[in-house]
Amino acid sequence: MKRLLILTAILTIMVGAANSQVLKPVKWQISYKKVSEGVYDIICKATIESGWHLYDTELPENGPQPTIFTLDEDETDGIELVGKFKATTEPKVEKSEAFNMELKYFEGTVTFVQRVKLKKDTAKLVANVEYMACSGSQCIPPAEEEVNFELKK
Repeated sequence: MKRLLILTAILTIMVGAANSQVLKPVKWQISYKKVSEGVYDIICKATIESGWHLYDTELPENGPQPTIFTLDEDETDGIELVGKFKATTEPKVEKSEAFNMELKYFEGTVTFVQRVKLKKDTAKLVANVEYMACSGSQCIPPAEEEVNFELKK
């Protein structure tokens, strides 16, 4: 009897853990490309699951979390941002019933680029891409992906 209770408790815990998996409808591939001496593009490609959308970099206030690129000031050394973090394709625009406003978003895949410039011969880039994704019936809480590269002139 005692073994049966222990087995039941273990199975209940395992089933609960399987059902409480965190939704992750956006997968990121983050890389860099040297543009010129000491200048790099940080390339953030998002693959978005069918039925979900990822928000653009510029959204109205009081809406969902836009997709943003933020340097970790404590960890980053010798890097300067050049221009804005932006998508390489145009977003879709639609009035959101959930937020009661016009919102820009992407479906399928989208690539964002942030240009950076090195202020010295070798630099450490530590940053985050913060984002929010929604489907027709739910949104994930704002999430982030870490960017961590050593770059050389």
